[in-house]
Amino acid sequence: MNSVVKIGPFGSTSEAEGNRDITVAPLRLESITIRHGNVLDALSFTYKDCHGLQHTTGQWGGDGGNSTTITLGPDEFVTGVHGLYGFYGYGSDGVTGFTIVTNLRTYGPFGVSDSIKEPKSFDIPVMNNGSIVGFFAHRNKAYVTAIGVYVKPF
Repeated sequence: MNSVVKIGPFGSTSEAEGNRDITVAPLRLESITIRHGNVLDALSFTYKDCHGLQHTTGQWGGDGGNSTTITLGPDEFVTGVHGLYGFYGYGSDGVTGFTIVTNLRTYGPFGVSDSIKEPKSFDIPVMNNGSIVGFFAHRNKAYVTAIGVYVKPF
């Protein structure tokens, strides 16, 4: 993908039943929908490409949890994400405490941080040289097991 940097994934890819990724390079993240309970159940998002065309991913993960949609304002962009990953239970790994930071506010955390046994943390700050414009993930039937981001330099 042109001029975007792929960072991650953070979490387990070994048990993933499906790798989820985009095929058109993102330019601007428009909205993010997160299904969450104890862990990230699913993720989907909408972004624009370099031609101004809008793309929406399918739901990556399961149907559990509550649904939260974040719609970014015209002058709002994602400057970082962080959270925890590790063994969740039910024979599965998970991602929790997922937090999205923009230049205007913080969303989350999504998930219950103490639901992961022996958690490992991830923190992807993007300083003044770019923004997070998309995601990729690994999932099993019910949860997101790993997550990564695409960063676009300004």
